[in-house]
Amino acid sequence: MKKLADIVVIVSIISSITSIILAIFAILFSMRVEKRLKKNYLRLKYIMDNNHERTKEVLANMDHEAEDIKTTIYKSQTELQEALKNIVDDFDISEK
Repeated sequence: MKKLADIVVIVSIISSITSIILAIFAILFSMRVEKRLKKNYLRLKYIMDNNHERTKEVLANMDHEAEDIKTTIYKSQTELQEALKNIVDDFDISEK
């Protein structure tokens, strides 16, 4: 009976030590995973911020180019109207 009690105590001690070792490995593993996730998050945040800034620049450039296009079209329309008016005035087409 004493041998059985000694075996139970030894198994209990071994299982306790094994549980402590597994807990330590679990904590170390979770710390590594946390570091990796944080690194990936920071990298993704940097990429997203960079893309956001580039998108803002592209939109600002598009707005500027749109204004330039509007101005060019307006000038072209004005020049065409003046040219047509000059043609009409020079050849007096309106009366014929």
